[in-house]
Amino acid sequence: MKKTTRILYAAWMVIACSAASSTPCIANSAVTIKPDVEINRYAVRLSDLFAGVPVEIDRDIAQAPAPCKPALYNEMVLNKLAQTYRLDWQAQPNADHITVTSSCTKISNDMVRDAVIAKIKADSSTKDRVFDVVFDARNMEIDLPSNQAPDFKLENFTYDPTNKQFRSDLTAQTPRGPYIQPITGHVMVKRSVPILAHRVEAGTTIAVSDLDWVQVPEERVTSDVVTEATQLIGRELRRDTAEGDLLRAHDVIPPRLVTRGSLVTLKIETPFISITSQGKSQEDGAEGEVVRVTNTQSNRIVEGVVTGPGVVEIRTAQKLASAQ
Repeated sequence: MKKTTRILYAAWMVIACSAASSTPCIANSAVTIKPDVEINRYAVRLSDLFAGVPVEIDRDIAQAPAPCKPALYNEMVLNKLAQTYRLDWQAQPNADHITVTSSCTKISNDMVRDAVIAKIKADSSTKDRVFDVVFDARNMEIDLPSNQAPDFKLENFTYDPTNKQFRSDLTAQTPRGPYIQPITGHVMVKRSVPILAHRVEAGTTIAVSDLDWVQVPEERVTSDVVTEATQLIGRELRRDTAEGDLLRAHDVIPPRLVTRGSLVTLKIETPFISITSQGKSQEDGAEGEVVRVTNTQSNRIVEGVVTGPGVVEIRTAQKLASAQ
């Protein structure tokens, strides 16, 4: 038997008892049906359903539905009530009905989910992770009376980080006593990683404005995926990269201060002399890297260290003749 049917059966029993009682039914004034109603008490009163009910005949007619659960009073029940209490009202066929709902407090799925996540995050090794929870049961909500706080505990909590499964006992106090419900589910672990906020071409030095953050499943964050912005900012992109792509360590290099085929300034410095000349780089080079450079005056190839944009320093004094 459905809950609504049980509630209406209880209403019929109350009506029958009222009809057989010694309390006279004296209402002859005009009344109107009320719209759907939410109540905050343990019984449904006649005035919850009808407007204009005289005070002297208003009374409890049925037990209130369970918290958050609706009870439907259809035209047959409403007509019976009107006849029993001699109310000047007649239901319209297939039109008049009232839904009565008891106000309530809910322990919601989100509240339980947050509690599970808090339990997992209590482990210090997970503080840099983002979690989402999927329950094995479809609905974890618990309905409580409106005057009761939605308090609960997760007891006997266990979490297996290998298969990302958890279980616990959800315990809450209800008017009928302790409510205990086993809950199980799995955890989706995510990590925040930097990505490109827009398409960036190869050779671009990455700036803060080029980056955005996204949460991705932990299993996608392999050992070569860049997880810190500091690993990207100020470095040069090796390939054209689309917006939203995960970046890996080999996708970026130190910014090239010298490019192959470009003209550079050759510098030779000793305690006694400083010489500069022009050269043509044979290789790309970042700061501190050794590159080969052709001296455009002597057509000799020398090696030097990149020290700045377009500057290569020959640091061995014996190479002085080669640079001239």
